[in-house]
Amino acid sequence: MSKMTAPHIRSEATTGKMMFDVLLAVLPLGVFTYVNYGMRPVCILLLTMATAMVCEALCLLIRHRPVRGALDGTAAVTGLLIGLMMSPMVDYWVPMVGAAFAIFVVKAPFGGTGRNVFNPAAAAVALLTFLFTDKIFTYPAISTPLPLDPIIPEGSIITTPSLAAQLQVGGTPTQEPLHLLLGDFAGPIGTTAALVLLAFIAYLLVRRTISVWVVLPYLATCLVITWLFPLSGMNSTDNTLGQLLTGYVLFAGAFLINDPVTAPRFWLGRLFYGVFTAIMVMLMQRIGRFETGTCYAILIMNAVSPIIDRWSWHGWYRIKRRLRIRKEVKAYE
Repeated sequence: MSKMTAPHIRSEATTGKMMFDVLLAVLPLGVFTYVNYGMRPVCILLLTMATAMVCEALCLLIRHRPVRGALDGTAAVTGLLIGLMMSPMVDYWVPMVGAAFAIFVVKAPFGGTGRNVFNPAAAAVALLTFLFTDKIFTYPAISTPLPLDPIIPEGSIITTPSLAAQLQVGGTPTQEPLHLLLGDFAGPIGTTAALVLLAFIAYLLVRRTISVWVVLPYLATCLVITWLFPLSGMNSTDNTLGQLLTGYVLFAGAFLINDPVTAPRFWLGRLFYGVFTAIMVMLMQRIGRFETGTCYAILIMNAVSPIIDRWSWHGWYRIKRRLRIRKEVKAYE
């Protein structure tokens, strides 16, 4: 059998199906954020998506490739994911810079679609959270209509601490568990509606757009860690919900760690990848800012993904070979 290599997407039909499923799953999040904040977050999503597609088209022109490749959905999904991890009141240009970085720096230099080493959306958000922390993590109060101005003047909108900020200082969630699951608290555009995200995960699993070997070990490990190692001063239920709904933890399980380009291909490698990513996410939560840890953890795991894939593949077939030899020896005895 051939040696395992880094995963690549080469089938346009498969890529198109996957991107369509993700885009379809994102639509309810757009409706959710429109109901809470009006058209501004929708404009953020559209502008970020358009920026990613234009940058993709420019890269294709430079490489003398057909520009229609920018319409395959991969750039659009990258832009949408970046937008969904932004604050509803972020300046328009901030996620657009992130989209350009994702395409020009993270994706194109490695050969474009199906060949990037790191998840473009996670890398872009990691950069933005480092450069523009105040802009990214300033959230309006829930159900606050926002103006369409490109830049919202400081102090013109009532802001509120995010759930992550409450946990960071040792506080406890003030919302009831049901309100937390419904996303009735301040946070990024598309990461707070837990029930919607869980429905997306179920839909994408049924459609086989994402791998059960990645997402279920990831979510199960996150759940076990939050239950066994609660934050100080919190009961198990509040602690588990608070940590799982903080920042991008649940959102990553739905959209980021399942990227078929950066995740392992072998089923055992995917299982290890999901478990180790969850451990890294929970660890980064505790040693850094709650919101930023997830994207940095994913980037670290992207870097070691080929190693996990190779070792798990060789290890599994070495075990199978030994079992087969033992069976053959017993048969001849």
